[in-house]
Amino acid sequence: RVLQNSRSTNYETFFHHHHIIIIMLSSWLFRSMAARPWPYMLIIPCVLIVFIAVGWTRDDLIEEEVYNIWTPTGSAFAKDKQYLIDLGVEESTVTTFAAMAIARDGENLFTESRLEEIRLRMEQMEATMIEFKGNTYTWEDVCNTNSVGLGTTYQFPCIRISMMDLFQESRWYFTEEDRVTWYNEVIRKLLVKPRVPRFGIMTQVCTTNASPLSQSSACDRTVALRTNEAYAVSQGFSKDYAKPLLLLSDIGNLEMNHECKICIEDNFEATMEQLTLGTKSAFGVLFLELKRLMAVTDDTDLAKLTKQVGTVAATVDRAAVEEWYSYYVVRGLYAQLGAADYVDKYAGVMVNLTVPCLLVTKDAAMCPDTVSEAEAKTHLVNHADNAFSSVTTAGAPFPFWSNGDGTGALFEGTFPVGGSGIDMSGAILSAMAYLDVRNYNTPAWNPLYDGYVDPLTPGTNWTKYVETDPVFRWHLAGVTPMDSHCGNGNLTGTNLTNDQFGLNGATAEGLASASRKWCTPYSTPVGEDGSETQQHFAKMFYDLLVDSPSFLDITQGKSDPYDWTNGNGCDYDLGGVRFPYTNMNESSILYNASRVLYNVDEGVSAGAVDRNVLMGGATPAVGDYNYNNPLREVTVIQSVYPALGRLLIPNRVKNCNRPGGSINITADEAEAVLEKFKEAFEDSWTVGWDDPNAGEVQFVGFFDDQGGTIGTTGRMLKDITLDNGQLTMISIILIAVISAVFLFSFDVIHSKVLVTLIGVSLVVISFFGALGFGIICGIKINVNIAWTLPFIILGLGVDDMYIVLLALRNRRSFTSEVFIETMNEVLVPVTMTSLVNAAMFAVMNFVDVPAVYLTAQMALISVIFLYFTVILCFPAYCYLDMKRQAAGRYDVAVCLKRPQDEADDEVNAPPHESFLYTRVYKPLVLDKGVLAAITRAIIVLGVAALIGVGSYGITQRKVGLGLEDFFPSFSQAHAWAAETTETLGSWSIRVRWGEADYTDPDTQLFIMRQFEQVVETPHVAETDTKFLWLASFNVWMSRHCTANFDREDPDVLECGMDQVFPMDNSTCSAFWLPNKYNAREKNFGDGEQCVVFEGGVCRPASQMHPKDQDTLGINAENPGNSSWCPVFAEFSNEKLQFCLMRFNNFTRGGGDLLEAEDTATANPQCKGEFYNDAMIETPLLYSASPPLFTFELYEHQDYLDMIEQTRAVCDDVERLRCWVGGIPQNYWEQYLTVENTLLKASSAAIGVGFLVAFFFLLTNLKQEGQHENKKIVAGSALGALLIALVCIISLVSVVGISVLLGVSITAFSMMSFLLSIGFSIEFSVHIVHRYIKAPQSLDSPVERVEFAMSFLTLPTLLSFVSSTLGVACLAFTDFEFNDIYFFRPLITVMLVTYFVGCWFVPVLLTFLNIDALKCGSTDLKRDEMVDEVPKENAVEPPPVPEMPKEKDID
Repeated sequence: RVLQNSRSTNYETFFHHHHIIIIMLSSWLFRSMAARPWPYMLIIPCVLIVFIAVGWTRDDLIEEEVYNIWTPTGSAFAKDKQYLIDLGVEESTVTTFAAMAIARDGENLFTESRLEEIRLRMEQMEATMIEFKGNTYTWEDVCNTNSVGLGTTYQFPCIRISMMDLFQESRWYFTEEDRVTWYNEVIRKLLVKPRVPRFGIMTQVCTTNASPLSQSSACDRTVALRTNEAYAVSQGFSKDYAKPLLLLSDIGNLEMNHECKICIEDNFEATMEQLTLGTKSAFGVLFLELKRLMAVTDDTDLAKLTKQVGTVAATVDRAAVEEWYSYYVVRGLYAQLGAADYVDKYAGVMVNLTVPCLLVTKDAAMCPDTVSEAEAKTHLVNHADNAFSSVTTAGAPFPFWSNGDGTGALFEGTFPVGGSGIDMSGAILSAMAYLDVRNYNTPAWNPLYDGYVDPLTPGTNWTKYVETDPVFRWHLAGVTPMDSHCGNGNLTGTNLTNDQFGLNGATAEGLASASRKWCTPYSTPVGEDGSETQQHFAKMFYDLLVDSPSFLDITQGKSDPYDWTNGNGCDYDLGGVRFPYTNMNESSILYNASRVLYNVDEGVSAGAVDRNVLMGGATPAVGDYNYNNPLREVTVIQSVYPALGRLLIPNRVKNCNRPGGSINITADEAEAVLEKFKEAFEDSWTVGWDDPNAGEVQFVGFFDDQGGTIGTTGRMLKDITLDNGQLTMISIILIAVISAVFLFSFDVIHSKVLVTLIGVSLVVISFFGALGFGIICGIKINVNIAWTLPFIILGLGVDDMYIVLLALRNRRSFTSEVFIETMNEVLVPVTMTSLVNAAMFAVMNFVDVPAVYLTAQMALISVIFLYFTVILCFPAYCYLDMKRQAAGRYDVAVCLKRPQDEADDEVNAPPHESFLYTRVYKPLVLDKGVLAAITRAIIVLGVAALIGVGSYGITQRKVGLGLEDFFPSFSQAHAWAAETTETLGSWSIRVRWGEADYTDPDTQLFIMRQFEQVVETPHVAETDTKFLWLASFNVWMSRHCTANFDREDPDVLECGMDQVFPMDNSTCSAFWLPNKYNAREKNFGDGEQCVVFEGGVCRPASQMHPKDQDTLGINAENPGNSSWCPVFAEFSNEKLQFCLMRFNNFTRGGGDLLEAEDTATANPQCKGEFYNDAMIETPLLYSASPPLFTFELYEHQDYLDMIEQTRAVCDDVERLRCWVGGIPQNYWEQYLTVENTLLKASSAAIGVGFLVAFFFLLTNLKQEGQHENKKIVAGSALGALLIALVCIISLVSVVGISVLLGVSITAFSMMSFLLSIGFSIEFSVHIVHRYIKAPQSLDSPVERVEFAMSFLTLPTLLSFVSSTLGVACLAFTDFEFNDIYFFRPLITVMLVTYFVGCWFVPVLLTFLNIDALKCGSTDLKRDEMVDEVPKENAVEPPPVPEMPKEKDID
């Protein structure tokens, strides 16, 4: 009813009633407190102690994640990360360690001694072990990848990326077991197995007149370039290009649209199908015919043969046929590729053996000096078909011995030594003709035998067609037992009975040295006979033949990717080596290192390794050096060690192959293991980093905070956050001592040391209780809270305590009525102070940087807790202290009492005059003398200087701090960060997409192009589009799919077009659309030039598959310049799910697509391993690119440029939810908006400060009711404007000076800058308020200022000193980061705001003779009373309800 009335009298009535209600409540409170102080003394401290006990004992009270304090939560980037959290996606399942090596002298690292020092340190670090709950964990337990397929976990070395991989010496981390795995799973399975049989197709089917099977000339040019030097040169290639063995590389590298590749693949599939069908049919019919013969013949040998044939017929499959064909091709390769070398070796051998040959044979025709290439091929084929030798399995192809098993005499026969033991010289599947398989069970059946097959007394046809059939012989050998072993014995020499020339010994010695030793420990059985099959030993021979120096020159168990390269990478030859640095001079090492860097698979899985993240201080720079412009210096190299995230470690350590046995742990235990391992790994690498005598190389490193646990930064944050304890204690002690000193009196009765110390203790308990409550509410203690609030909030808390104590001290009466009256008077200023502080911290909650708003939330809780402590608890102790004084008891020593005969002269004495005011402040500032005039001029000039310096400093501002600023200068992490910033400037990022219509072809094109646009930005390193899951998926569904090349099961085709969706019998097929977004085309290179980066997946019309050209109407002869990209369309969610699951299963997929939990099939052979067949969740809500690397990020602006450039083509594009994330975004995201955020937050804080001051003044002045409303409103507005002006001056000065002191604009410094507004208001609002409320009898501005400062000089000084002492403690921190971003700005805040608020404002007010600012009391009595107590808002208390009579408290 009152509010609805707009008349002035009603407003006055409202304010009067409002004031009466407040006074009644506060009087009741403090009367109750005086009557029963103990509950007030104990309840709040007990509650606070509970909060401390509960909150501060939690395990996760410290914020260790940089992202959680650093990245603006209101940014689109933060919202995108929250999107992942909502989907249940753990952003990173991988965490990495960057192991940096720096030349201590700043010179070249690529010297033998320094590289060896690095190698030894890597070896030492990779041997790191930790103990956790009784189990020992090694690097193999946590590294990201240590397998090359199912069943090989722990049997392959942990993959890392390092410049050291350029050098052969890095092979040390391959154990013998690892080498065996690499040989079996990579060389055999991925190189030999798919390429050798296709080599047969290439040379026998797809080359003109190569064999009777020749059907095409598609591969004529390809084969000629590799086998004919003259032709290669004529076609613009070098002579060295003509290497026949490199046809194996070509088979894998040819494009799927190349006519030779098409011929090979089409005929390979057709040939394998025909051979499989023919083999199954031949053995099936033969088995039936043998069974028919068995019905009329009882013969043991026949029964045995029938059983063997039946076994083959029942078990032979395509895999077995492909295997046979592969060995059959090897047999041919032996002759084809080895003939030229054989001719040379034969001539070389006969130089020494012609005379012995003549002496033994006595026939010159038996001892030719040379052989032709045709003869050489015959000799080599005969060797392959010869008997297996357990004496010397490698044997020799020369036809010199009397026996082929290695026991014959030299030159006494025409046998070679050794061989496969299976003669495959006959016609393939000739048995089909013998059996007339095609017409079996038809009237036209006409086999080449009469009545029954005749294996017992073999007729001519059985021998001709069956026994010589290589298919029959091979597969039958697979079920024919044989006892033998692999032998590395010597070839035998002559065996003359009359050895008058000593030939036997000479030839034996010579051939012993020439004997080849092919057998390895893995050629089982080796050394001693074992029971296997004839086929087993034939495979052994051919496998060793392929491995021999004549072919691949590789040794199982000894060779590895460092001394045998597979030729997939540029500058890496098939069977080549990575260069050694041992015994090499510096220039040679640098030259050999000037090549493309690949991981051990030479780029198959991830392409060339980006060297920007691995090498710094390079001359020429990365990207500019090559063999023609080789390296001249490298001062920094870095190795990257990827490790598993915590969620993946439990499955790793339960693996059946784990050394020491599998173990079961939880994800939480895995997190603890990973965190502990990160620290141990880092410590192992960085040993002696700060010891200049610890070698030529300095080792520093950084483990990121990914993978679900903290790393280097997280540990640093934890250490820094927890390191404030000592300084906080010192600050508390200083505040207590200073407070006690100011409130000490030599009159031990009126001294207030004890109650002051109690007050400080309550403030401390209240502060830590508030932090405990915040922790319980989910606010973790971050570095900003730890290094700001203890040194600010404690000061603010004791400020309110000072107001209470000084008000009570100025009263010389100790009655409860005086206590109640005094507390009613101080309630308003204390409330005002708390309200201002709370408002400032509340405003900071609008800043979306967690370091600011979380600190502000904790500060707001602290202000509230302190307010209630000062108002509801501390006065009770003060009242008891008054009773102590009334009882004449000493301060501190309360058991002592003043003698009764000593008078208390001060009980009724006037209040103490402030020594500081009367002897210092007033003479310096307010007197009329020259000194005061000079002081005022200095103050005004000082403020002008502050504004000028501050304004200039703001123009010099820098945004952001780097990692090197985070880490203490005495830490190895600081050295790593500084070197990274200076020479490397590279980080990993990823492009991510949210929910989209992935089945829309246009969306697919857009996503692929969007990925490419990110890659094309100036600070992102090159990456092929094919590594983007969507591009790879679309290519997999096209005719350019290569998955069928090395498929796991020969019977299962693995390309998308071969996958039939069961619901509608459609296939997972892509088609081609015009390249409407100008996406990158694939780079095909030209001739000899190796293509390091392939670019995109789109293709020009000329490079389309012929069938696609036909479909699209492209003229193959004149295809034009059109460009086409693979896409798919009209896939239902079910079909998309089906195709993606097949894609993942066959190619390992990618894209981090969401998978249904627990749907992957466990490997039944080994727990802890799973097939790649988990159910993909559709529609797709999330996908990601492969890791990308940024480079040349040396300055903060470089980071901001990179973020803005990638954002322009991803995040800012409205069509799709796309975002780029990584460590650069986590750390530098806030710097994009920090200046704007500071401006907005400062404006809001000043605006709120203005409003708070205005309503405080308005409300307080209205309570007096002695002036017109218009004057009160004007006075309040002018006062608030003055306070706002002070805020602006302080803010400009603090920001500018801080910048000049080396403080950058960051979330940490922003907190301090905003605090300057709060302190400005706190200092100035009381002065302006007291000035306005000065008695009307004080007319001049100087008198009114004297009135204000006579009381406020001491409390404002106490407030300044207590807060400044707390901040000053920060100067003694060991962390430079704390010094720069906490001490410097905060000490500037304290000095500037005190100077402006308590010195400039009074001087300014002396010049403002404005009537609206004179709203004080006109009551003379009230004017006289005004100095008795600090009653800034004093009014006569109304009558209050009668309370119980107070008890006598002594």
